[in-house]
Amino acid sequence: MAAEEHPPRTNPAAGKTKKRKKPKKDKWGQTIPDTGDQPAVEPPEEQIPAVPAAAEEEEEGDEAGIYEAGKVVASGLPYTTTEEEIRELFERFGPLRSLQLSRFPDSGNFRGLAFVSFESNEEAMKSLELDGFKIGNRFMRVERCRIAAGSKRKKTTKFKTDPKKADGCLSAYVGNLKWDVTETDLREFFKSLKIASIRFAINKRTGDSRGFCHIDFEDDESLEKAVGMNQSELCGRPIKISYAVSNRG
Repeated sequence: MAAEEHPPRTNPAAGKTKKRKKPKKDKWGQTIPDTGDQPAVEPPEEQIPAVPAAAEEEEEGDEAGIYEAGKVVASGLPYTTTEEEIRELFERFGPLRSLQLSRFPDSGNFRGLAFVSFESNEEAMKSLELDGFKIGNRFMRVERCRIAAGSKRKKTTKFKTDPKKADGCLSAYVGNLKWDVTETDLREFFKSLKIASIRFAINKRTGDSRGFCHIDFEDDESLEKAVGMNQSELCGRPIKISYAVSNRG
């Protein structure tokens, strides 16, 4: 009896060419850099952490709590863009309170998204002019930063009028200063008044001025005269002068 013949076994994978993986792209069409065995995965937009804003008396309110005052989001930037380039681009509209670059969690590479916080909401609104600005071979998008849903960040109250003078207060808040304003400039500006000390707000990371300071005066008369100089021009910019807010509660 003849042995039953069986067809030769074939390898189903034989003859098939290995398909190349298509490069992953983000929502702006940019190719996401290959990070090896652990490819970078862009986290959902709603999971991007918000930058905690400094609690500061000058911070303005926002429309029905939808937007963060003084803050914009720049997206669609080339992955090769540096922090210095972004800072230089936005500082033309005013001093920055903070700049946060969003990065891929596995590689630490910049993912084309940056959160920019200004010292005032007015400066942030002016920076919206950069929407559609071409940087490298990309046209970036600049828009107001929405407050994340469910955010527990404490909202600050907008001053509809300047803060009232606290009992025993001899200090003034001076804001909207240019970055290069020095203590000498301020003492010359208030030269007819008796100044005890000047305390600049300093960016702890860079050591640069944050664009505002507090001035302690020796007497009440000097303080009142200083507050009366509100919106006077210093180094080409109208500065804000008001009573300092007491931290004692």
